[in-house]
Amino acid sequence: MLEAIILAPSIEQINYYKHLDSTFSKVSKIVNVDVDLLKTIAYVETRFYHHICPSRDNSIGIMNIRNFSIHIENKENIDIQCENSNITLEGTKAYISKNEENNILYAAFLIRKFLDECNNNLVCALRKYNSSDLFIEDVLRIYREGLDFPILSIKPKSEVEFFKSNTAFNADCSPQPEFNFVNAFIPAHSSNYTDANRPNDYPIKKIVIHTTQGSYNGAISWFQNPNSNVSAHYVLRSSDGHTTQMVCHKDIAWHAGNWHYNTRSIGFEHEGYVQQNGWYTDTMLRISARIARQLADIYNINKVRDTINGIMGHNEVPNATHTDPGPYWDWKYYLALVNGIEYKDTLFDEFSYNFKRGGPYTSWWFDSIYGYNGGHHFWTYSWTGNIANWARWTPILPFPGIYKVRVYIPQNSKAYVRYKIYHRNGISEKWIDQNLYNNQWVDLGNYEFYAGYSINQGSVTLGDTTISGRENQRIGFDGISFAYLSPLPGCNTRIVDDANVGWQPYGNWILSSLKGYAGDYRYNYTSNNDSVIYNPQITCPGGYELRAWIRKGSNRTTEAKYRIIRMNGDTTIYLNQFSNSLNDTGWITLGNFCLNSNSRVILYSSAPENSNSIVVISDAIEFKYNSNINCNPLFNNEVNNIYTIKLEKNGKIKLNLGSSREVNLEIYSIDGRKAYVFNKFLNAGYNEIDIPLKSGIYILKFDGKTYKWFILRNF
Repeated sequence: MLEAIILAPSIEQINYYKHLDSTFSKVSKIVNVDVDLLKTIAYVETRFYHHICPSRDNSIGIMNIRNFSIHIENKENIDIQCENSNITLEGTKAYISKNEENNILYAAFLIRKFLDECNNNLVCALRKYNSSDLFIEDVLRIYREGLDFPILSIKPKSEVEFFKSNTAFNADCSPQPEFNFVNAFIPAHSSNYTDANRPNDYPIKKIVIHTTQGSYNGAISWFQNPNSNVSAHYVLRSSDGHTTQMVCHKDIAWHAGNWHYNTRSIGFEHEGYVQQNGWYTDTMLRISARIARQLADIYNINKVRDTINGIMGHNEVPNATHTDPGPYWDWKYYLALVNGIEYKDTLFDEFSYNFKRGGPYTSWWFDSIYGYNGGHHFWTYSWTGNIANWARWTPILPFPGIYKVRVYIPQNSKAYVRYKIYHRNGISEKWIDQNLYNNQWVDLGNYEFYAGYSINQGSVTLGDTTISGRENQRIGFDGISFAYLSPLPGCNTRIVDDANVGWQPYGNWILSSLKGYAGDYRYNYTSNNDSVIYNPQITCPGGYELRAWIRKGSNRTTEAKYRIIRMNGDTTIYLNQFSNSLNDTGWITLGNFCLNSNSRVILYSSAPENSNSIVVISDAIEFKYNSNINCNPLFNNEVNNIYTIKLEKNGKIKLNLGSSREVNLEIYSIDGRKAYVFNKFLNAGYNEIDIPLKSGIYILKFDGKTYKWFILRNF
């Protein structure tokens, strides 16, 4: 089941959600439309927000109704003010604007009508309700997987069909977005923007921030409508930062309502409503800031809030009638993101993907005024019983090392609470009296962590339990940061040589008169069933590179069997010890492994040759500690494939993995020919890959996603 990103259950909102839940159930019975389908459409379209001001595509209310084909006899008109303009809604529009029940009832009648017309084909009916394929994809996904939302939860329905939107490419900067981390290119209708050749004909000196005043898919559909006469370069989704480019940078999008500003700017549309807090999630802000930072570097735009050369809101455009992005847009935090937070540090708040919370919804509240990142945080009350409400922050750390962990204590937090820090050396506890702080960062200490994502060895939790005398006090759950300080302390490289401590033979291993590592080596015949155990006596669990010293020869086996007993299992390696030259001598890599105090390497004498003249060599094995190998087991599948990828113009790929895993990159030239394939097991955290390709435009495929890559050598 999906977890809703925008959760703000104050007491008033809980009561409101109960009212909506009752209304959805009532309407479902009247019209014979599944209640979960109605809820799903409302969530996808508005996140259960009843807006009486029409959205850009003229949709109205909690169900975002844009089809008014069912006539309602209603003589009552409604006068409202929208974006500093007075609007009168009449007839059907007035009826569906009046309250949520009218809106849901009308939408249900539309859906019933469309289902009947489509012989109960849900995709067909949804397309009549909203022609956007993105809308259909989102509705069917949530309808199928379910949604965890206060009071208004949606039950999973595995029988609901899969649907994937078809993305059309027909603009001259397609077939892919101009930045590889942008998800899709869906061109706006050609009548909604001006074809140009910027920055040659107009300089690009501004970035204008907008709010969609509607849903993500609704904004995309509106920009594709030839009658809208509006567009933007980018549209970003609130929940996960999913981004669609709709106008090429070189072309002039019609977004600012001012021709001079349009010609000199790039427009960003962010999903949400100006009047409702919670839409500007940390994920969306970070992706938006990343696009802005790239544009600023390319076009020499100042990374400050400025209307001449910089970043500005739509409301700052001269003669603007719009108020977006509105009071809930955090300019200070956004500009800090644009200017770049240190890449070795990880910082997120309670709207970030890696923040999880549990416990009864009725005991959670949301403060939209105070807190880090725009003034908001979750809170609950303390008590002396077992933990009921809890939260967990789990970063994806780019490097193994020592990190300073700090937590943000928002205003009005009064409780005495225990933070638990899960790190590579165990679990530490830190009691903090939140009453002593007021919108401040508080140090929880310095701890050792591996790279990547691990709940059990790289997270911080906070529960609602306290000590006697500090009950019923408010606990704040807000931002947290992991600031990189230094590499992990030295875990020593170990070498176990034949006949030394840690080398334990079973059977007859003969001492050779020829020179090996540190003077000699041992051997045994492949016809025997003997073995040797190498015990490195690991006192520092973690990642190790293993190498075996071998003096090869013509009477050696081609398949010497090494069994590596590692942290969570064992691996068998077959090593070729054969060579026609005795001078073919030195270290041979066995691989990278996660080892602990129970780890061993076992070498077997038996081999396929089974001969009294073919031998297996037993010499030294090196256990070289490598802090870049992440050995945290993933106990949760939620981020097995989390990663960030950056394609550099110099041909390098910077890949930050949430977990150690196999990486397969396929690179094609622009004409479709395969140019390069990279397949290798990479460690969690920061990886840099140098691809030997000439300057040009390439298409890179990785984990089911496609990226457009410009390589400019000597750039």
